[in-house]
Amino acid sequence: MISRLEKPKFIFRKLKISDYQDFSKLFYLCFKKKISYDFYKWRYFNDRFSFCYGAFESSTLIANVGMKSMKLNTNNNERVFSRHTSMVSSNYRGKGIFSTLLEKVKKKFLNKTNLLIMWPNNNNFASFGIKKNRIIRKKYYLYLTLNRKTKIKKKFNKNINIININNINKIKIFIKDNNNFFLKNFDYFKSRYLLYKDKEYLINKFELNNFKSFFILKKNKNKTGFNYVILDHFGSEYIKSTHLSQLINNKSKVIFWSKKKINKSNLKLINHINLNIGFIKETDIRKQKEMLFNKEFMLGDTDSFITIK
Repeated sequence: MISRLEKPKFIFRKLKISDYQDFSKLFYLCFKKKISYDFYKWRYFNDRFSFCYGAFESSTLIANVGMKSMKLNTNNNERVFSRHTSMVSSNYRGKGIFSTLLEKVKKKFLNKTNLLIMWPNNNNFASFGIKKNRIIRKKYYLYLTLNRKTKIKKKFNKNINIININNINKIKIFIKDNNNFFLKNFDYFKSRYLLYKDKEYLINKFELNNFKSFFILKKNKNKTGFNYVILDHFGSEYIKSTHLSQLINNKSKVIFWSKKKINKSNLKLINHINLNIGFIKETDIRKQKEMLFNKEFMLGDTDSFITIK
């Protein structure tokens, strides 16, 4: 059923694959970036739970919110949603249309979930009407490694090697339960890194004292050349920090994030990323916060370094 505002010219509904051209046009108007049909299809139509919900004036898309379905890394693997691709045409901002859009999504589709994951930017801190005391706020700092003037001892370099991302099925026995916020089993890694732009990703493997650690990297191109973005991890948590240190110290132009600010000469702070975890239902907030507060997020959980065209 199509729902409407008091003014009948506004129509709210789920987007279909055939709405790509309207979605693409609004995306370009809002972000001055092109977005591909392949990304649109993979991100929001790859499973039966994810979707985009839009506001239309007549047949013109004027606002959109993307909802990506994820499972929590808990005993019951509760399904939650992560909010992405929030946008409103400039001519319709400040008129309550986006707030109405979010409220309709909340009532129609989020009644069976307790958590909502949001990645607010400087222009959009909308939170689906969730009260401030029911939101956990986190902040991550994005760093780029710089070339060192002095040589680094490569004590563990012989234990680091690169694996083609398409060979992840050969090492899937190392994908086990860990401290991730989201459930990250083999199906997750397959969907996230093999079904779209798989040639952009690689696996960095590190071994130490019979332990094995794996980081998924993206070879990222920008105006200054190439860099490597650390997106995800699986394998041993015990040597994860050592692996990260070796990767940072032995590869120039590595992008990673940190929970805390780091003051080192070989690191450049390039941005920060906000994360809000909202509790929709009236549950025991203190208990929920204690359970989830120390769970780990990775840069691959965001859209920040996904190629969209």
